[in-house]
Amino acid sequence: MATIRSLLRDHVSLQLRSVDRIFVAAYVPRLMTAGMVIRFLLDRGFRIPSPALFGRIGRRYVAEIEQFAAENGIPIVRFGRRERKHEIASPYLEQAAREGRFGVVLIGVAQERTFVWRGWRKGGSDARPHFEFGRQAAMPNHYYFYLRDPDWGPAFWKSCAYAPYGVSLWLNGHQPGR
Repeated sequence: MATIRSLLRDHVSLQLRSVDRIFVAAYVPRLMTAGMVIRFLLDRGFRIPSPALFGRIGRRYVAEIEQFAAENGIPIVRFGRRERKHEIASPYLEQAAREGRFGVVLIGVAQERTFVWRGWRKGGSDARPHFEFGRQAAMPNHYYFYLRDPDWGPAFWKSCAYAPYGVSLWLNGHQPGR
């Protein structure tokens, strides 16, 4: 049986770039190989592991983000190319600080280049087609959840709405509670 220590030792690495900020990158381990992509889709109840399913999963994720924003009165802002995201988010974070609010204050959307899983048909019958998968560069939407935390201050959680669903967390420890 694996222990927490062995899991961390074998699967977690930490790079310290600054004393007052932490940047954590995460990923879904089951989406690192083509074979695991197929298993990932089959485990979600899909009979045919089609690349079209990634779009369906992504659309459901985006709908849930939009519902969360609507239910909580959180603005969604589309970031333009080469815009400084933190400068756009700063007024929202400052307003939350003035009001003494914690939690998500803004959701930003940006198209960013990343490597995603793409699939193409490679044989099989029309009733049971076969697909191959490979990583390719693309420009999917990334969602930035800017938040104000009582211990860490301003922070953001960034996620991609397309497989392999990369996630980043940026914590800014030099401005706690601000």
